[in-house]
Amino acid sequence: MGSVGSLFKKDLLLGVKDVFVLLEVGFAIVLVLALLFVVPEDIRRDAQVYIYDDSKVVQNFVAEYVGLEEAEKTKGEYYVNSREEIIEGMLEDRSAIGLIVTKNNDGTYNTELLMQPYTIDALIRYIETDIEDLLSLISPPYDFYPQEVRDSVRVTALQWGLRDEIPFNKIILPSLLYYVVGLIGLFIMMSLISQERTEGTMQAFRTSPAGIWEFLLSKHLLLLAIAFATFSILYLPVMGLDGYLPALLTILLMTLLGSSIGVVLGAIFDSPMSAMLWVILIIVVLALPAVSLFSPTFSPGWLKLIPSYHTLFALDAAMFPDDNSHIIWQGAAVMGAVNVVLAFLSTWVFGKLIEKEA
Repeated sequence: MGSVGSLFKKDLLLGVKDVFVLLEVGFAIVLVLALLFVVPEDIRRDAQVYIYDDSKVVQNFVAEYVGLEEAEKTKGEYYVNSREEIIEGMLEDRSAIGLIVTKNNDGTYNTELLMQPYTIDALIRYIETDIEDLLSLISPPYDFYPQEVRDSVRVTALQWGLRDEIPFNKIILPSLLYYVVGLIGLFIMMSLISQERTEGTMQAFRTSPAGIWEFLLSKHLLLLAIAFATFSILYLPVMGLDGYLPALLTILLMTLLGSSIGVVLGAIFDSPMSAMLWVILIIVVLALPAVSLFSPTFSPGWLKLIPSYHTLFALDAAMFPDDNSHIIWQGAAVMGAVNVVLAFLSTWVFGKLIEKEA
């Protein structure tokens, strides 16, 4: 272990000399300041809806659902007395929409949507379906969907339970941690190995008593130390200690995965720039699961074969717990197994390629 300590010290000095360690820490500080003081907690803007409910069915339902007192407070804000008032309100607020509800003699209801000219068709269809569902629940024949239709609907979610509203500057933190901290190993490992090859220290290493494992282990430890520092800088001011340890474990496992990939790329290519095409391709593949994180309806089976899928969802589960702690340990198990395989494979590939340069 003495040789590993010496190599670790050398790699740390090399990282400080090349300023990438300082850049990584500095970038983390800038990001966390942006999350705390620049990025808003809520970026959503609720659209105004003007309702002319001649039938009173919607008004009565809302009054019963939210309470009469609360409904009276918002009565003047949402409800109008004519179609002309809806149009007037929509001209003043270009994001507003209108809804007219009238009752037929046979007890059914007619609805008319008034939309802005630029409103997309998909949103119109969504609102129409939502209104239809609402009316089916609050008026006869009450929930007209056949049972076989409901039986055919199945929702499978990686996470379950009810979640509180999460501020925007926190909801984006798992992805930021993944990109800024989790993938750090890939770039820095390539840079360290490429620099040692350029400066000729690789030839000196082959005559030293330290083996390949010690040589690479010191670099893995350096990357874990940098990941620990940058993760803590980003995480603690935003989230505090809540979920810190499981999230840290998750991000360190991702860092090891990236550094193992970096070992192979660093051994194959002479410089990080010559490997840039492969780096971009790998990052794009590893970034695909982020789509599933923000849009859970897109979660095909093949996406779960990408290791970063488990990292992102484990980070999210650690930071925003909601009956989903099993995801953390599932992710840790998958990433741990992948890391063991990649560590042995990358070391073997590295050793074979270095021998050819002798």
